Amino acid sequence: MIQKVLLSLLLASSVFAQTYSFTELRYSDAINRSTQLEGKISFTKNGLNISYPQSAREIDYDNDTLNYYENGKIVQLPEMQSSKMMQYFDILRLLHKGDESELEGMFEIEDRSNVKILKPLGAIKNYINLIELRKYDNELKYIKLFLQNNDTISININD
Repeated sequence: MIQKVLLSLLLASSVFAQTYSFTELRYSDAINRSTQLEGKISFTKNGLNISYPQSAREIDYDNDTLNYYENGKIVQLPEMQSSKMMQYFDILRLLHKGDESELEGMFEIEDRSNVKILKPLGAIKNYINLIELRKYDNELKYIKLFLQNNDTISININD
């Protein structure tokens, strides 16, 4: 009986969770510097988890609750930063899910062969200028966010 329950939980977690390795390049215009990070992102039924093993940082976003950890200890983030991160993660989840009708309600979408350009509508445009997506064999492999402060965040999916 316990084996059946464990098998069911394992199958359920594999249905809801998808994990990808990625390389993230962040450019800060204010200091004219780029930082590269390696990590893993897991999409779950109600959120996502991002871990950066080399820097011992982890972000867990589940049911509209954001927890940020450094070296296994929770770190309290300023509310404005936390709010922006949650909006960014909601967009990542939406992009992962690939719901075109939801995307069309939030972005003006321009298709160019393997590239999609998303121009935000509504409040999102207060901090994101546009998002560039690249797909290969119909799988999302690259995301680049162009932020209002001229910073960029590029994410290459390695899997």
